[in-house]
Amino acid sequence: MSWIFLLTFAISEMVNGCSTKANQIVRCPPGVMTTVYALEGEHARLRCRLCISSTCHAMNDLQAHGSAITWFKELHENGSIELIGGAGRFTVEGFLLGFWPATLNDTGRYFCLFSNGTHNIMGENVTLNVTPINESCYTEELTYERDADIGTSIELHCPQIEEYKNNKEDLTWYKDCQEYIYTGSSLLFNKLKKENAGHYTCTLTLEHSGVQYNTTRTLALTLKEPPAKPNLIYPLEERIEVVLGENRTINCTAFANSTRSLPIQLNWYFNNSHVATCIRAKSVCKDFRRTDIKNNGRYTIRPLVFTQIKEEHLNQIFNCVLTTSNHAVSGYIILQEKGKSNVHGVVTLLTSTIVVLVFVAIVCLYFHVQIVLCFRDVTGRDDTLEDGKEYDAYVLLLESKKTLLDIKEEQQFALELLPAILEKQFGYRLCIFERDVPPGGSSADNILAYIKKCRRLIIILCEEYLDNQCSSTYELMTGLYQVLVERKIKPILIEFKPLSSPKLLPESLQLVLKSRRVVKWKGNETILKNSYFWKKLRYLMPAKRVQRAKHSQHNAVL
Repeated sequence: MSWIFLLTFAISEMVNGCSTKANQIVRCPPGVMTTVYALEGEHARLRCRLCISSTCHAMNDLQAHGSAITWFKELHENGSIELIGGAGRFTVEGFLLGFWPATLNDTGRYFCLFSNGTHNIMGENVTLNVTPINESCYTEELTYERDADIGTSIELHCPQIEEYKNNKEDLTWYKDCQEYIYTGSSLLFNKLKKENAGHYTCTLTLEHSGVQYNTTRTLALTLKEPPAKPNLIYPLEERIEVVLGENRTINCTAFANSTRSLPIQLNWYFNNSHVATCIRAKSVCKDFRRTDIKNNGRYTIRPLVFTQIKEEHLNQIFNCVLTTSNHAVSGYIILQEKGKSNVHGVVTLLTSTIVVLVFVAIVCLYFHVQIVLCFRDVTGRDDTLEDGKEYDAYVLLLESKKTLLDIKEEQQFALELLPAILEKQFGYRLCIFERDVPPGGSSADNILAYIKKCRRLIIILCEEYLDNQCSSTYELMTGLYQVLVERKIKPILIEFKPLSSPKLLPESLQLVLKSRRVVKWKGNETILKNSYFWKKLRYLMPAKRVQRAKHSQHNAVL
């Protein structure tokens, strides 16, 4: 039966309604057409789309007022049409025609006819293209392309799935047909990486008459490098020799290694103001911008034109500024008269650099002790860990054979003040023979054994030692042997009272003096723990990270 005859027959059966053209069929324009793709053996769904927005009834009330949707398929071999009923493999639900499943023979052009007794409206043509399943997990005809830039965010939606909007949350996503990714309506990538490129397949499973059918789409995600950030390649920091009176053109040039780069602005500035364009004759102006495409890259050029170089242009800064939507960079040129380079500026810069370096060296030399102590405190450096030593320093007072009253001041310093500061304030552990070595046993053996347990040898030297025979000679010789011969301990020489004739000291002590490991006691003002004497002494002692003890009685004395 010819489709024209069928439609004419349908019109003849209509009853006059609200429209004066009730006996006419409202058709969509010939060019209005939709194509739906499906895989052989899967479920397909077509929607009836009418080309008129309103009738005597609202479109969403058509079925409620007794309207009906009828589907037809064109038979191309003889120009006839075939009525598609809601039975067997086909279902008609409202505006939807369902295939359970779609076969290769279903490929063709379909249209729908809406009739409510007064109106007869033909819907747009819908082409169903059923593709056979091949060995690959996806079919090129059902693969949709999507491009994105690496590093951007993107949300992938299953293509041509609008007719299943009520089932979108049941979509199952796979990558390259193997890796299960997610179940849901879409895939979200917060920041795309190269490995995210590939084929993403979304599958929806529906049940009909106890049988499950799939609807599958594949989306090919292609990733590209993000648009290149343009760079200013000339000028950067340029000094150009010129001749007064000549004309000169200087090109500010920006380059992007991709034609997809961000749009840019390129401008010349002088004295924080735009250089005027070369519309009127000026001694200096900027010409129009031009763009060159070379080797898949884009060069943007903005000329700065000097029609006549004047003295007022010399030694002045002309800035070229490259600006994009997210960054800006600038370079500059300085014109110099030929043969008169800026030697004075170079000399000034060199002199300033030397002065700064000398100043820094003097500061470092003068405050060397304070700098080292500050570095130890900040870094928590500790040289006393795991070295097998029990004491931080062995205290040796070179006592003369004078009366006890004459050496009382030195003994008080060695036995009381020195431990009070170093031990109680800074956490060091001192070995004092009179205090820490138990009585009994060989004195010589005890001295050697305890010196070997120490990291430093503190020698307290006074003037009387030069004129009198020392009662601590063995301790001194034993300690200096460890310092100068064995090199297992470092010396610290405290000059308790000024020495008038250092050359009278034994040669071994003179060597210690030359090593500059000497601290001079200057009197009562040095009892303050933050004085230079104690800082220098701490500098010569091993670095140690300690919890400083608080002794209220000792603080009261200080």
